[in-house]
Amino acid sequence: MHFSPDCSTLPASRPLRLFQLTGMTLLCSTILTTPGFAETMPSRPAPHKAGTAVKTTAPAKKAHKKPASEGSTSENVLVTASSTATGVTNTTPGGGLLPPETAAKAQQSVTRDFIAKQAATSNPISLIQYIPGITLSNSDAFGQSDQSSFYMRGMGQTSVGYTFEGIPIADPSSYAPFTSEASDTENISKITVQQGVSDITSPVYNSVAGAIKQYLSDPSARLGGKVNVSYGNHQLAREFVRFDTGELGHSGVKAFASYSYGTNAQWLGPGRDRRSHVDAKAMKEWGNGNSARVFLTWTEQSFPFLMSISKAQWNQSGRSAAYYNPAYTPGDVNYYKQNSEERHSVVIGAPLVFNLGHGLTFTSEPYYVHLHGAGNNGQDQVEEGYNGTRPTGNLNIPGAVDGSAAVQAVDNFNQHTAGFNNVLSWKAGHNELQAGYWYNYYNQTEQAPFSVIGPDGTAENFWGKYPIRDQYGDAVMQFNIHLIQQLNSLFISDTYKMFNDRLTLNAGLKFVMMSYKSTNLIPGDNYNYGRSDAQPLPQMSASYQITPNDQVYFDAATAFREPSGILVYGNYWDAGAPEIDLAHSTGLKAEYSISEEIGYRHTGLVNITASLFNYNMTNRQSSVTAYTGGRLVSQYINAGGQTSRGAQIAIGLRPWHGLSPYASFQYLHATMDNNLPDKTDYIRSAGKIAINSPAYTANFGLSYDDGNFFVNGYMSYVGSQYSTFMNDEKMPAYAIGNATIGYRFKKLWFAKSPQIQINALNLTDNKYLASGGGSFNAHPVKGVFGSTLKGSAPLYTVGGGFGLVFSMSSGF
Repeated sequence: MHFSPDCSTLPASRPLRLFQLTGMTLLCSTILTTPGFAETMPSRPAPHKAGTAVKTTAPAKKAHKKPASEGSTSENVLVTASSTATGVTNTTPGGGLLPPETAAKAQQSVTRDFIAKQAATSNPISLIQYIPGITLSNSDAFGQSDQSSFYMRGMGQTSVGYTFEGIPIADPSSYAPFTSEASDTENISKITVQQGVSDITSPVYNSVAGAIKQYLSDPSARLGGKVNVSYGNHQLAREFVRFDTGELGHSGVKAFASYSYGTNAQWLGPGRDRRSHVDAKAMKEWGNGNSARVFLTWTEQSFPFLMSISKAQWNQSGRSAAYYNPAYTPGDVNYYKQNSEERHSVVIGAPLVFNLGHGLTFTSEPYYVHLHGAGNNGQDQVEEGYNGTRPTGNLNIPGAVDGSAAVQAVDNFNQHTAGFNNVLSWKAGHNELQAGYWYNYYNQTEQAPFSVIGPDGTAENFWGKYPIRDQYGDAVMQFNIHLIQQLNSLFISDTYKMFNDRLTLNAGLKFVMMSYKSTNLIPGDNYNYGRSDAQPLPQMSASYQITPNDQVYFDAATAFREPSGILVYGNYWDAGAPEIDLAHSTGLKAEYSISEEIGYRHTGLVNITASLFNYNMTNRQSSVTAYTGGRLVSQYINAGGQTSRGAQIAIGLRPWHGLSPYASFQYLHATMDNNLPDKTDYIRSAGKIAINSPAYTANFGLSYDDGNFFVNGYMSYVGSQYSTFMNDEKMPAYAIGNATIGYRFKKLWFAKSPQIQINALNLTDNKYLASGGGSFNAHPVKGVFGSTLKGSAPLYTVGGGFGLVFSMSSGF
């Protein structure tokens, strides 16, 4: 296939990158994100190995370079692209971790060249762990659990906006990114990480640290599909199958559907993880830039919990301190079957794009997300307690000894989210004006009843269907909260390009209005709580293309995050006394940040991206995590002001003789600006280093792929980090290494690109603590007013152990 240097003959829907090689020789590299894309191109040369996807025609003798004033002649460039059944093209620098970017902000993507070579069990968050600024706190051996968490530039995952195919998919109250609900690894086309500033068009309202955008692959234009089976240690077994319809008749409609089922024994302690998942998508493109897509995901999963433990428990018992008891004895509240979670979810989105002519484009995406689950724990309950402030009478709990018995404390949550995000864009000359409106409606009920435990240690009903009732016939609960949240957001943004489009200037304003209404039906509770908030969010940016290969940029932006968690708006009652264990927060204020970045990018044989960043935050949201009655609960804290500054860099080589090295690094200095209130006094936290903010993180990797044989290895280093606001306890530094080896075979009968692959995670089985829950101070300290403030040991998550995954896959 022949293209002019501006690549204008490629389909507009495919992202293009333009590189200057020598003189007038240009190479257009197409970043392929969907399996089988090469087959959909109008024509192509003879087949060749995937490792030699791009070739250029060379002149017979050295060309004479004309002065710029004389113009330049068009030169045909031969571009061939091939893709394996897994979507690998071997064109992305850094082994798929550093594709070229042009946004005037710190931004880095992960493509199929990397994703396809990771374990099929990988959670989307584990796929971005090597991007600078990301610190993964992985708590399982296969990188798949939603119990894992991550930090971006020292800020927790609840400070990161998360979208899937353009719709918000994180929990609207806790902002937890339930990534296992999004899609299977085989269907992820790309993940983009914006370390600092989210797009003004993105439907997120918690993106203080930045945003993550995940994309689902489009259906193939040809009939076919792919299969993958994976087996590993800890009794891992996973099967995946995808079917693509190809174009249905001559309608232009194409679709795919996939199903996977995976299970494994808990890598640490008893119990099993189970997950069933469906992805489906249909689409049609017509005219010049019109498209309609509809997608659906369905997930059902269950998993046992791991305990969060103190450093003293870790030093004494190591990993074994974190798992629950494998066998039940009467009265045992630490039996593993009582301490687990089950979730069901449905995600539906319908992105629409219409070219209205005259430079006008309208995009609209309605969506619906339903999440229902229960996360339960064992707990002791007295026979004569309280339901709120009302005595229960004798509950006559079976198995009671000395007036108390082991019960299962249920946390049954049911969430419905619906909304739409509309954007109108107008391009005229060098200017593009955008305006948009986003509406989001969120309805959540969350109840915490108790259920009787039978002689085998399991509850009468996992979901609390048959709760323990008081003398009035009402279910005894610790909370019974109903939260309704509504959001209206407007934005306007203008982009202007100058000097032959080398200079790009942008300014925009987003205005977010939110309202909350919460009720708690516990007897004696305040019952009703309401709150409204409105936040103006201006941002601006500028970028300059110094050469076709070099870019500098600057951005300044604002962001905010509302207090997170359902218990922020409701009381948590003690069922053994007429008391509140955790009171709902009062005087709530949204966290607000002002950030600046300056960055540089270079594209070519070597890709480089680097940036310096600065954040100034007020009403910094943090939390203290502790077990309350057997349930792990996080309590909201307004940590005052915080200043975070740092630098990050990533370097990757475009595949050269099959080799593609990668390295990234971040330095972070995050300090607290205020003393924090602790009861009637203040701890002296001003000037201390913020928790979960390692000063140094680094990643190194090397990938080799010759089209048949492929191998890679990656290592992450995370420096030590404080786990208390007083900096009197620290989580040690750690390093983790993962590796992949595999081989692709030639086409065999109907099997297209069959391959085998082995992934080793935490290759050396390093034993480490992955994250700290935080506390004010680990040891007694003197407060600002002279009080002696008692210490509390912070809790930690144990890092995942060695995981080995053997996979066989093929297209058909």
